[in-house]
Amino acid sequence: MKTGIDVKFVQERYAKMSDNELVYLVTQNANGLTPEALEVAKNEIKKRGFNPRLSNALDAQNKTDYTVEEIDNYCQLINRLNCPICDSAEDTLNATQTMEVMSFVILTQWKKKVHVGCPDCLDELNNNALGKSIALGWWGFPWGMIRTIEAIILNIKNKRSNHLDTPNEFLRSFVVTNIGQLEAHKADRSRLRHVISETLE
Repeated sequence: MKTGIDVKFVQERYAKMSDNELVYLVTQNANGLTPEALEVAKNEIKKRGFNPRLSNALDAQNKTDYTVEEIDNYCQLINRLNCPICDSAEDTLNATQTMEVMSFVILTQWKKKVHVGCPDCLDELNNNALGKSIALGWWGFPWGMIRTIEAIILNIKNKRSNHLDTPNEFLRSFVVTNIGQLEAHKADRSRLRHVISETLE
């Protein structure tokens, strides 16, 4: 079935991309590409002599029927790494979501973020977000109080899954979001560490 895309235009566009732009596309931004665009990207990868795992990354991002077991296999790539925060290799890595709230009279800002790390470091991240929200979140009206209560509940609740022996919902969510990079770099521990370290930025 034809999708109506101009294959020649896509070929020219991908050919003009720098190596870094193409790697970004195929590892992080390929979800939803048409079959024709996927084929063009795979041909460009071959033409440039890139690692064939990059083609696998394209397929991984466009697969829609992952089982829990398949997602957990990707989780195992992560949870065997050293913690990106403290560099410890003693504990299995997992993930958490933090929420921080800051208010200034009529302005209230909040952010939720997923972090990967060892259980103790994840606890510390939740505690820091909790403390910051309690100290700085209340002062905006009306959202300061509402969002601060939400942050308190969320950080306390999310700490409960930091010490699970199995991947928690946040690690599985991180895997699904970053599956292209994980597939492309699954044989390279240092690149995988870079992927999980980006959650701390």
